[in-house]
Amino acid sequence: MKKSILVAALAIAGAAGHAGTPEQEIADGKKIAASLSQEGRDLCVFDGGAPSDVPHQVIRKLKVAKGTYGGVKELLPTLVQDALADKADAIVDYNSSQRFGFWPWRVVRPVVTGTAIRWTEQPRKSCEAMGGVRLETVLITNRSPEALARNIPVAPSPAPASAAVADQPASSPQ
Repeated sequence: MKKSILVAALAIAGAAGHAGTPEQEIADGKKIAASLSQEGRDLCVFDGGAPSDVPHQVIRKLKVAKGTYGGVKELLPTLVQDALADKADAIVDYNSSQRFGFWPWRVVRPVVTGTAIRWTEQPRKSCEAMGGVRLETVLITNRSPEALARNIPVAPSPAPASAAVADQPASSPQ
């Protein structure tokens, strides 16, 4: 029992130490975006359904998952490849999350789902004007399409303890 608690604590500590800084997350997103084709970077993503004023055809449901720990960003190139292989113009009902795997007490894994669609008539508006977000923007900002489309502010990251100490005025000896 004690051994399994120790292993779980070490795994949690390792996962927490693996998280990058916001600047590193953005740099990673830019690197992934640069590896995609222009068509892949321009793929329009909607967190909800497709815009009702643009006729479209549903191609198929998409699901990309990793078997073990990781980030959602790592899965997006595969999602793009799957969508573009089916000649999709957009992905609707996009959802990305961390889900429990087969052994829920051991592994949480990233999963991305959505539905690939093809426009039957070329949209007259841009992706953003229709309420969507370009996939490149999702990668670079490290934010979900829902947060980007609704302009939900980014939660400020806590300042390191050393920065808080450095901001305090030095006390003069008396």
